[in-house]
Order: sequence, then structure tokens, then C-alpha cells
Amino acid sequence: MSAVRRAGFTLLEVMAVVLLTGLLVWFTTDFYLDLSHQSRAAVDTARHARRAVVLLDRIARDLESAVLVRKPGPVDPLLHPWLFLAESDDPSAGAQRLKFSSRGRRPRSPQAAESDVEMVAWQLARTEDGDDYQLVRWSSPRLPPVRDLSWPPLEEGDRVARGIAEFGVFLYGETGQPTARWDSSALLDSSELPLSAEIRVSFYVDEESDAIAGPFVRRVALPLRPLDIEAQLEAAGVPVAGVDRNGDGIPDDEQDADGDGVPDPVDDDVAGGGEAGGMTARECVQVAGLQPMLAGIEPEVVESFMGLPASQVAGYLGIPLPAECR
Repeated sequence: MSAVRRAGFTLLEVMAVVLLTGLLVWFTTDFYLDLSHQSRAAVDTARHARRAVVLLDRIARDLESAVLVRKPGPVDPLLHPWLFLAESDDPSAGAQRLKFSSRGRRPRSPQAAESDVEMVAWQLARTEDGDDYQLVRWSSPRLPPVRDLSWPPLEEGDRVARGIAEFGVFLYGETGQPTARWDSSALLDSSELPLSAEIRVSFYVDEESDAIAGPFVRRVALPLRPLDIEAQLEAAGVPVAGVDRNGDGIPDDEQDADGDGVPDPVDDDVAGGGEAGGMTARECVQVAGLQPMLAGIEPEVVESFMGLPASQVAGYLGIPLPAECR
């Protein structure tokens, strides 16, 4: 009686199948992990890119609204509040602190008679624990009474971003050369704004790594040119300190028509009774009927001064204060 032969696998065949299955699983797992890492990296890159776009948009919007009023000739620079200031600890990295007057403020109510002028400051600084860098934005709806080159306390501002690996703003003037410092109240950049700015920012990928996402760069033009109020007032026929329209060699604000040895503007001040008692420039214009006189001046210039005391505006511009405003 012959033996029946049974079908089956040899040990060698079984080992070959196990080996091939193991290789297939290994390649599949490696491909999945690599794809997962790439997907995570793409998500992180997109997240940092969106973060950079939001931050750059906000800084660019402030810079595009920067405005400056040129110092009238006889005005003491120390009494001139309009300013564009940029400072840096490392000029090769760009300006890390900026402070300037801006027309980007939104009034609380469309019916309210509020100026859109504000002071804005951006500062790169250490966080409270000292382990990270943060960007802080500060703003104030009131211009300082005099030139103020100090920086507002960080705790009074809003932290806009942290995890900053690099931040700097390069400013471009008439020469076209980038600079990290600017002071519109100094002799070099007196009453001037930059023509454009280049903003650069980078972020740390995470808190446990030194890997950096960036730099993200934005170039922005500063469209508002410095306003020369003195020239506009002169064109509108308003007496300005130091200006001699009749060509007699005596500035209009020093004329002494009655020959009493006291300039006419001072006589007007005495006759009017001194200070304006808190009357604003807006109220003074309405009471004294000065609207036609302001018709030749740019509306944004007029509006920027309307909320200030009438006596302060008159003294700032070097013109006599109308008697009706006292």
C-alpha cells in the first residue's frame, strides 16, 4: 500500500514570505511617517505664514497712516509734538522700536467730532520671564504737548506677537539707502518722513527648538507727505509769525499800527482778555466765523487741530487769537 503525499510549504518558503511581508510593512510605515512629517511641516509653515501676514498687515497699515507736520520756522523744536522716530540696538537688523503720529485711528462713533490722529509705538522686547521676544503695540489718541522721545512702558501696550526670532524695519529716504534710525525732530531728517519701509519678521517654529520660520518680508510705501501748515496758512491769507506779506521789512505778527510800541497781536491779546478759558479751536472757528479762512487748507490738517485749545493752536501757529475766542 503506497503512502499518500500531502501538499504543504517548506520552511524556506515560509521564511521567505515572512521576510517579504516584513519589508513591505517597513516600507509602508516609513512612507507613512515621512508623509506625516511633511504634512506637519506644511501645516506649521502655513500657520507661521498666516501669522506673519496678519502681523505685517497691521504694521504696514500703521506705517501707511503715518503723518507729520513740518515745524513752523519760529517754533521751538522742543515744543513740536509731531514725530517719526525709529531706533535700533543693531542697525544691521533694522529698527526695533518705532514711534510716530498716525491718522489711522478710528473714531468711536461716526457722529462724534473726534480726530483720527494718534501716537503709535511698536517695540521689540523681552517677555516677562526673559526667555522669549515679543512685539508690543501702544497707541494714544492724544499727541504729547511737546516733543517726546521716550518710549511708553510695555505694560501699557498690547502684546501682538511672541516667539519672535527676528524683527526689524529698514527705512528708505531720498537717497534710497536703508537705515535703521530716523528722528524727524533732529537736524538730519528734520520734518521729514521716510518714503518707504521694509518690514522683516521671523518666528521660532516651536518653544523647544531653535528652528526658524522666515524671514517674512513686506515692503510698504508711506503715501502721506509731511504737511506744511505754515505755507498753507500763508496761502489762505492767515498771518503767520515771521512772514512779511506787505514787504515793509516788518513781519506781520510784529506790526504796530497804532504806534504804541506794542505789536498788534499782543494788543489783541490784551484787549481780548488773555487766555481762551478752555475754548477749543473748533468752537473758536464757529464763534469767530473763521470757516472761510480755513477753506484753502487741507481738511485733514484742520481736523487734526480742531480738538486742541484755541490758545494753544494760535500760539503754535504764531497767529493772534481772535477776541471772540477769549
